[in-house]
Amino acid sequence: MQIRRLAVPALVPTAFLLGTLVNTGFTQQAAATTAIVEVACMKVDPLKNAEYLRLEHEIWKPMHQERIKQGILRSWTVYAVRYPAGSKRDCDYNVVNTYNSITDIDRPLAPIAAKIHPNMPISELARQTFSARELVRGELWYQVDQAQ
Repeated sequence: MQIRRLAVPALVPTAFLLGTLVNTGFTQQAAATTAIVEVACMKVDPLKNAEYLRLEHEIWKPMHQERIKQGILRSWTVYAVRYPAGSKRDCDYNVVNTYNSITDIDRPLAPIAAKIHPNMPISELARQTFSARELVRGELWYQVDQAQ
């Protein structure tokens, strides 16, 4: 059973690395515009897990849906991070946002928040967000070069 617990987390990076070795003739063609992927590692106090999930689904999800509708955001996903028993946990959740360009990441959230949650000041949105989780680290992933 212990081998299975260790093997499962190793499968994702292994599959990714093997996928990079596949001849591009067997993969889908790249999109006309390269996506910018933002990955945020979130640490959540176990006592605040329900609060964090409520915040993501009731507050942030509608805002991200509006950003997708406006073409600012391509996609938004929250992933629970699973670790083998006894291992150190940096993140409890990864939030992955996909954008068309780096400039889309910097677009202000206040107009979206005012439209979707008109009775919630942006300061209250920030307070609830910072109270529910800690941003451990954020990463931006993008394609640097495309092999021809």
